[in-house]
Amino acid sequence: MKGEIFDIKRFAVHDGPGIRATAFLKGCPLDCIWCHNPEGKRAGVDIRYNPRACIRCGACAAACPESAICLEGGIQIERTKCARCGRCALVCPASAISAAGYEIGADELIREFKKEEIFFRETGGITLSGGDPLFQPRFAKAVLEKAKEAGCHTAIETCLYAPEDVIESLIGAVDLWIADIKHLDAHEHRRLTGVENGPILSGYELLVKRGCKLLTRVPVIPGATDSPENLRAIGRYIAAVNQKGEVELMFYNSLGESKYAAYGLGGAMKGETYSAARKKEIVNLMAGTGINLVRGDNNAIL
Repeated sequence: MKGEIFDIKRFAVHDGPGIRATAFLKGCPLDCIWCHNPEGKRAGVDIRYNPRACIRCGACAAACPESAICLEGGIQIERTKCARCGRCALVCPASAISAAGYEIGADELIREFKKEEIFFRETGGITLSGGDPLFQPRFAKAVLEKAKEAGCHTAIETCLYAPEDVIESLIGAVDLWIADIKHLDAHEHRRLTGVENGPILSGYELLVKRGCKLLTRVPVIPGATDSPENLRAIGRYIAAVNQKGEVELMFYNSLGESKYAAYGLGGAMKGETYSAARKKEIVNLMAGTGINLVRGDNNAIL
């Protein structure tokens, strides 16, 4: 069984308990305007260009079968002509052009994970992230089952936008589900992410009903999800559906903005980071809804 990934993060400490090895899978059914991993949104290869590293040698242009690279005024990639074959990245001597996305077998990925086993064996494990692993459910299941067979703790980070039978098929292979709830209003959810939230909430309630270990993350995004009305609605929903479940607030930061230009992708959000005082206000608001807030990497104010 093979799948597509775009990165393996070693010594990860924010993708589940303990020290973990995390694989980022390609493809996601959502198109969130604040996404920090835009190179994970679609299947296939994405081409990244870093002009600061470029030595203007022209090797990329010579290698491009679509003549999509122009050398006038510095390197310019005509994204509409680019076939995303990755040949330019293979010949670039300065690594100014790189390719995100490659095929890997489930057994091979497990071997990569085992190289880090000394770090995560006792208290950590392996995590599948993305993109969204449920975009490649058969591959995700194969990897997670092999990890379980090897005695590893398994976690999955997902938006839960998938048919219930897909979620059901993975339950036995996942020790911890890390899932987002972004907006409770279906129309606003569609405006912000491209899809309505009905399937997500159905999947969430299925996991609760099945007694799965579930960490809920609430992305707090300026001008998008951070209205008091939405935050209260999310908090009340979680308190009603999953009262004892742990909840983390994920405050927006701007670290992913530069990726959009590098990959030739539009739609990068230009948001403002939150002050400590504003974070505290939001934490207090959410805590007032009765949910079980826990300290995550973005809400150390707790």
